[in-house]
Amino acid sequence: MEKISIGIEINVSLTVLELALRSVLDGAATPAYFMELSSSDRVGENRIKKSVLLLNRLTTRNPLLPYLEQDKPSVESMLRNKFDRPLLMVALMSSAYTIFYDTLSLLGKYFHAQDEVGRALLLPKLCEKYGSNRSLFKAYNCVIPMLIEANFLHRDQPGIYTKVRQEKYSEAALDIYKQSFLLNNPTLSDRDELDGYPYFEFIR
Repeated sequence: MEKISIGIEINVSLTVLELALRSVLDGAATPAYFMELSSSDRVGENRIKKSVLLLNRLTTRNPLLPYLEQDKPSVESMLRNKFDRPLLMVALMSSAYTIFYDTLSLLGKYFHAQDEVGRALLLPKLCEKYGSNRSLFKAYNCVIPMLIEANFLHRDQPGIYTKVRQEKYSEAALDIYKQSFLLNNPTLSDRDELDGYPYFEFIR
């Protein structure tokens, strides 16, 4: 099996991610500021450096960023809206790292048929694409907590998750979420019927 790069080794709190995104939208993001944010969230030089790389990948180097910059006031409004914020945060994650998209798509597929999904079902399916290796297990333990913090998942008990259905979000937030899907599916466009894909299970 060809090794697929995962890229994520550490998670970051969504409060820190929001501050990083705001600084980027304001044109005030600097390496020193990202280091300061990471230091507030992490202990240890190596972890802080990894956190800085993660923040850059999620914001300044995110393929979704040019789309967000087209309407900065709207994005800032989404960050203040408790119903829009989850869609925006998850869109950033899925646009920056394919494993977020793949995890959400798998979860959506299973949640369509059942109320609970367990690690024991989800992880082997991710292994089929990424291989059974330490990098995947580390990434999984970053991805799931961030999705839980974003309020897309609820952990009822260790290793068992239920879906948090998104509601009352704006059309602008939905549009950004759709853009994150399209970035992972370049052969599709917003003219196609997208709602039937498992990635959208959380917003139905």
